[in-house]
Amino acid sequence: MQSIPWENAEFARFVNEAVQKKTDVLKLAEKISKGPFADLRGPILDYIALVPKYRKKFGTDALLACDKLALEQSTAADIGLFKARLFEKATSIDDLCCGMGGDSFFLNKGIPVRGVDLSEERVAMYRFNTKALGAPREAILADIRTLEKRSDYFTVDPARRAKEGDNQRNFSELTPTFAEVLELSRLYKGGMAKLPPGYPTEEFPADAEIIYLGAKNDCRECLVLFGALAENPGKTRAIAIDNQGSAHSWISESATSTAKELPLGELSAYISEPIPVLVRSHLFAEAALKSAPDAHLISAGIAYAASDCPLDSEAFHNFRVLGSAPISTGKVKKLLKEFDVGKLTLKKRGVEIVPEAEIKRLAPKGGREAILFYTRIAGEKTAILAEAL
Repeated sequence: MQSIPWENAEFARFVNEAVQKKTDVLKLAEKISKGPFADLRGPILDYIALVPKYRKKFGTDALLACDKLALEQSTAADIGLFKARLFEKATSIDDLCCGMGGDSFFLNKGIPVRGVDLSEERVAMYRFNTKALGAPREAILADIRTLEKRSDYFTVDPARRAKEGDNQRNFSELTPTFAEVLELSRLYKGGMAKLPPGYPTEEFPADAEIIYLGAKNDCRECLVLFGALAENPGKTRAIAIDNQGSAHSWISESATSTAKELPLGELSAYISEPIPVLVRSHLFAEAALKSAPDAHLISAGIAYAASDCPLDSEAFHNFRVLGSAPISTGKVKKLLKEFDVGKLTLKKRGVEIVPEAEIKRLAPKGGREAILFYTRIAGEKTAILAEAL
């Protein structure tokens, strides 16, 4: 079967019209069947469904070459723009395992960038996409481990899925492996490896800088910075990008200290939930203590901080505690009735429960909105009723 004709002007017009008019799938299928691309009806329908998604992800109206897996593995605009700033002093860059080009889209157009991948299809996508976005880049089909000529800096995104829909959780199966990435890093002045946020920290070299990157409600990437790219060797940073593109950053106090821990204590006037990048980076204790010296955990190993005042609103979601009760349907219902709660959001840590089913079972009937935490206090399962600030 022929491949999707990305560069065909008639195909581009057809796709743009279909997306703009939000044409019904059945009508689209019928149109394709009667046109010059009839043999590609299935792939084209799948592709058209991706167009609004990649335009939102990358912040562009351009027509790009991609498939579902390539899109899933690509860096979104907010993260990509931040990562590009890390390379401001780079003189030339190899985008290793380049895929459809997400990590190259936002790099300075004046810096020579080269995409390298083992997939002929991905190399073609990379070449087409960088041209479509106004910064044509060189792209070569090669094994990144055996390149004869290299740029000064690199970025690499090891493959995490063997095939579409197969999410590899065995980090030793990354391609290339992290051990191979370490070997590659010695061939460049500096570089960056993009890893899953849960990658084992004991494998990171002592002189690398580690960044946990995401937004206020997610942690999307773990970046390992090598050589000249590591401005804070041996330290860990947590960075959250807000809706305006500003980066809020927290950094470990020293390169040699282990992660701080909060002391244990009773439930206080406020309960605070650290944002995901702070949980992943193990920096939430430092951030909490900078906000409130009395900040503490209410149960060991559970990332809820309690204090007598709200914590840094960029680092934590803060809630005013209304009351608490042991987790049992009758006692929790009584708590909800006491505070006239009828609309609930249920959060859980340290307790296995399906929030939607539990809310249905509790059947709150009051006029007030609140947050219900199912967690533990000193190890005991406890429901905490609170209101968001």
